[in-house]
Amino acid sequence: MRRDFVQVSGENFVVNGEKIMLRGFSIGSWMNLEHFMVGLPGTDSMIRKAFADVYGKKEADEFFDSYVKEFLKEEDFQLLKKMGVNSIRLPFNYHYFIDDQNPDQPLEAGFYYLDRVLKLCEKYEIYAILDLHAVPGGQNPDWHADNKTGVSQFWDFACFRKQAVQLWKRIAARYADNRWIAGYDVLNEPFSGLTAEQFNGFYDEAIAAIREVDPDHVLLLEGDDFGRSFELFHEPQDPQIAYAVHYYPFVIDMDVLNENVDDEQRMKVFETVFYRQLRAKERFHRPIWCGETGLEFNRAQSGLYKRMIEKTIDLCETNNISWSLWTYKDAQVMGIMFPTDESDWMKLVRNVAKTWSHHGEMERSAEIMNWIEKEYYEPFDPDFWYRTEFRIRSILHAVAVEQTLKTNLKAIPWEEMKQYPKSFACENCHKYDDMIQQISELISRY
Repeated sequence: MRRDFVQVSGENFVVNGEKIMLRGFSIGSWMNLEHFMVGLPGTDSMIRKAFADVYGKKEADEFFDSYVKEFLKEEDFQLLKKMGVNSIRLPFNYHYFIDDQNPDQPLEAGFYYLDRVLKLCEKYEIYAILDLHAVPGGQNPDWHADNKTGVSQFWDFACFRKQAVQLWKRIAARYADNRWIAGYDVLNEPFSGLTAEQFNGFYDEAIAAIREVDPDHVLLLEGDDFGRSFELFHEPQDPQIAYAVHYYPFVIDMDVLNENVDDEQRMKVFETVFYRQLRAKERFHRPIWCGETGLEFNRAQSGLYKRMIEKTIDLCETNNISWSLWTYKDAQVMGIMFPTDESDWMKLVRNVAKTWSHHGEMERSAEIMNWIEKEYYEPFDPDFWYRTEFRIRSILHAVAVEQTLKTNLKAIPWEEMKQYPKSFACENCHKYDDMIQQISELISRY
């Protein structure tokens, strides 16, 4: 046990024997693009391929290298430190480390980007949580797992799980002595009708591989059902295991986003969903980290948004739950930092939005499923409907990339496009000052 590392002690995280609460942000859509957050259709790999198809592979690689570097820089760390943030979650895609066509020849690009940011973490004394957000085959059927098929093939093929396990071993070997890494978030939001044997089998293999090279870092394990269910876990075998929940009350009850709903009723939903997810703490008596929580921001409802964020942070703090808000920066959706309306990026987003939107795509996929059910097979089992609808979404992703994204990219010359990542540079962004002030005050309060 390294006392100078973040460690597990009962239900607390500690450093040098003193309790620490991890408070901060996820850096979403940085090393794993999410369509609704960048305003472009498709999964991470689909978006990248669209750029390569239009501009060429060399140019696409240059574009996304610039994007990753501009997205998170020293100026961002200065702001985070000023806010009182002491941790950031770093979601990354396996593609930075594994070439699908040559999986036995490891890539180093991911380490280049992580090393750069981890040096800033050390300089500003902000802890990092490394989050494997997308794995080979997709650990869930959704876009944020970079899943192009709508099927969680990660759980169907042992070769994919082996690649993820070996990746964690490489990462752990490299960072075993880095005390500014608070922990490894082993797998983001697993989901796919898993058995306990499948679920624990992967985690056990990953834990064993990590411990061969790194005996000290905390391992954060997310539950099934997109980080909401913890029934499948067996008893923790490692003293440095903690559990990670993802808390999105509006996914359970969309009415909480309705400004006309009574606040008392709204906050009751927040509490019900929150305490349901605390069962892992009651069962395992280990620390719980809320690795994701947040809301799509509607500027016209800033008062409601602030009340809901305050309620969320208060629930975490009063229940000894460390937290990470989703997200720090994006294209004017959930982040406190965003490109300006006049930026090149937001001009592209507005053009794309004429024929595509995340919510519109979800509505269309539901309409298609309902039509299939009505015309051919009524009724569907609800669980079958839910799982199959992800496949319809994946088809719509492909259509939108081909018909909307590529069409818009072809209208923009490369010499112009290569400047677009600068839209995300801190110095070129606007920020929600009132939200930043509120979060800073909440951190100071606790």
